[in-house]
This record gives sequence, structure tokens and C-alpha cells, in this order.
Amino acid sequence: MRIFLPSRAPRGLDRSRRGVSLVLVVFAVTAVGVLAVSLVTLNALSLRESRASRERLAAQYVAEAGMALAYRDLADGGTGAIASEQNPRPYGPASFWVESVDLGGNLTSLTATSLDDRSGARVQAVLRRNQSNLWAWGAFGDEGLTMDSNAMVDSYNSSLGPYADVNGSGNDTYASSNGDVGSNGDITLSQNSTVHGDATPGVGGTISVLGNATVTGSTVSATAPFDMPPLDVPSLPSSGPLTIAGGTTGTLASGDHRFTNFELETGATLTITGPATIVMNDFTMDSNSELRVDASLGPVDIYVIDDYVINSNTLIASTTYDPLDLRFYLESDNVLDPAIYVDVDEVDFDSNAQLYGTIYAPNASIDINSNFELFGAIVARRVHLDSNSKIHFDENLLTATQSSAQADLVTMSWQVAPYRAMGITH
Repeated sequence: MRIFLPSRAPRGLDRSRRGVSLVLVVFAVTAVGVLAVSLVTLNALSLRESRASRERLAAQYVAEAGMALAYRDLADGGTGAIASEQNPRPYGPASFWVESVDLGGNLTSLTATSLDDRSGARVQAVLRRNQSNLWAWGAFGDEGLTMDSNAMVDSYNSSLGPYADVNGSGNDTYASSNGDVGSNGDITLSQNSTVHGDATPGVGGTISVLGNATVTGSTVSATAPFDMPPLDVPSLPSSGPLTIAGGTTGTLASGDHRFTNFELETGATLTITGPATIVMNDFTMDSNSELRVDASLGPVDIYVIDDYVINSNTLIASTTYDPLDLRFYLESDNVLDPAIYVDVDEVDFDSNAQLYGTIYAPNASIDINSNFELFGAIVARRVHLDSNSKIHFDENLLTATQSSAQADLVTMSWQVAPYRAMGITH
């Protein structure tokens, strides 16, 4: 009987196999280790990048929020600048600041920068301010503005006191040099006329400064047109005509009034108590008459649909001589309809008519004749200042009316700008 035993490898071959297996095991363990380390490293890098991405995104949102706050500040009449790089404003775990640069021509550059831990973001915008305030000029003519010899525009601030010349001599000296004039068209200044402020023609418009006419400020053209808002004349029931007989005194109570014709005869005086809104077809003040306004409780708005005539030696003013107290709105269109007569002070050279208030006439061509003085502002379709006429722009009109109305801002450009810190660009 034979017994067969399994064959056995040689001793050297068995050891060789065990060595190969050990190498394979070591390689496999090393590969797994390297893979594990790689996965851990990759995961750490991924987490770090994810965190950095979240921080960059958060910083971007904060920068945009800062820009929105700066936009609102600019619209409300501020500069748009918020905090500073040295003293940023906190915003949750992040912080931001906004830098503002006045580029001129109603253009403002805003740069908002934010920081969130180790990340930062920056956005930039250029905004154009469309003047929502009618009273940004002493005189503005939509289609053109002309000033004859010795006509003058200057400024003062009624909140600081009444108008006064520099040396008190009563000569043609000026109170202040913010008496700007402007147009969406051309501007012409004749011999010896003076603008104590800027003279700004429209986009593509020109300015002609003849002889020794003077502009103390800028003559650069506007970068954008000023939109003339249409008039919205209140609809009120009519009470017929209102006439104050010559040499008599009358009063008009506060409230809403509508008249077909309104006339103050020679030497008449009428006092209107505000607040009041008055609509009339025609407005006429004969020589030496006075229109007074008691605005202690509110201003007076007067809307004129057709003729508007102020004759010599008349006075139109509130009891405090504040131009904010009285506002004229003229719907009159004497350009398309020459039968309608719009004239401010049809007088001789030595007349002494004065008006303390504002005039807005988007459809009318207005001639301000010799020696007429307007304390306030005028904005019309066309403005012509005759020789020796004077407009004293009340700077308080700009600040007082701007605070109650937001400016219309147009975004000219917007971009995400690179943020650099410690040599790193985000």
C-alpha cells in the first residue's frame, strides 16, 4: 500500500513568497496612508477654500450694502462718504467704509470697501445727480439765457439775515458769489454784465462773454440736461375776479382760492395769510401797489394760467422778506401764443420794483426789465435780464428745499474692483 504525501515547496521559495507578500502589504498600507493623508489635506484645503469663498461672498454683500447706504446718503443731500479706512463702520462680523469723490458736473464717484476676517471686497460706482431741486440757480433758462449790460446776479442767505452789499455803500457790490446761472441751451453775457457764480450752458451749448462782462466762477458746460418738470395746476372752483381798488387795503384768508382775474390797482395793498394756494387766469399789479404775505403758519403758492404783469414801483414780499414764503408758478405760454403777455416789471430806468420769492415758468419767455430786483430765484423757458436788473439768489432756497426732496441719481457705471491687502488680490 502506497501513501502519497503533498509535495512541499523548497524552503527558499517559501521565504521568497512571504517577502513578496510583506512588500505588497507594506505598499498597500503606505498607499492607503498616502491616500488618507491626501484626502485629509484635500478636505482641509476644501474647507479652507469654502470658508474663504464664504468670507469673500460675505464681504461682497457687505460692500454692496455699504454702497446702498452711500447712495441713500447722496440722494438725501449728503456726500455719500461713510466712515473711513482708519475707522470703518461695523456690519455684523464684518466692517466697511465708503469713499466719495466729487468729479464735477453733478458726477460723484463712490468706492465701498468691506472686510470680513481675512477677506475683503470692493465695489465702485459713478453716479450722476439730476437736480430735483428747482432752485439751484439764481436764473435758469431752458432754451437760453441772456444778460444785457450792467445786469447782475449774485447771492445771499436769507437765514443769516437780509441782503446787504459788501461795503454798505448801496453800489453794485455783491453779497456772495453763489449766484449761479444756467441753461439747457446757450448763455450770452453783454458788456458790463456780471455773474457772481457759475454760468453753465447746456450740453453742447456755448457761452458768449462779450466785452468786459464777468463770470467769477466756472463756465464749463453741463454734462446732462436739467429736466423741466411740468406744472400741475390745482383744480379749484372759481370765485370770479378779485380787484383791490387803488389806495385801499385788502386781506385774503388762508386756504384754497380760484379767481378769473386778479388785479391790484395803483396804490393798493393786499395781505395774504398762508398757508394758501391761489389759482388765477391773469395776474396784474399796477404801479405802487403791494402784495404782502403772512407766512407765519405756512407759505403761499400762486398759479397763473395766462398773463402775468408787474408794473413799476411795486413790492411783492412776505412780512419777513423770506423768499421761501412765496412761490409763483406760471403756466403761461407766450412763445407759442404771442397774445399772452408775460412781463416782469414793464418800467422806466428809475423804477424800484422788488419781488421776494421764486418764479417757475416752464413754458414762458420772461423779460426782467431795467432796475427790477428779484430776491430768490427764477426758472423759465427763456430768461432775459435787461440792463441794470438784479437777481439776488437766496442760498437758503437750495438747502431748505433740498432737505425735503431726494435727488434723482442715475448710475453711470458700476463694477467690482480688486481688493488688495498684504500683497493678496481678491
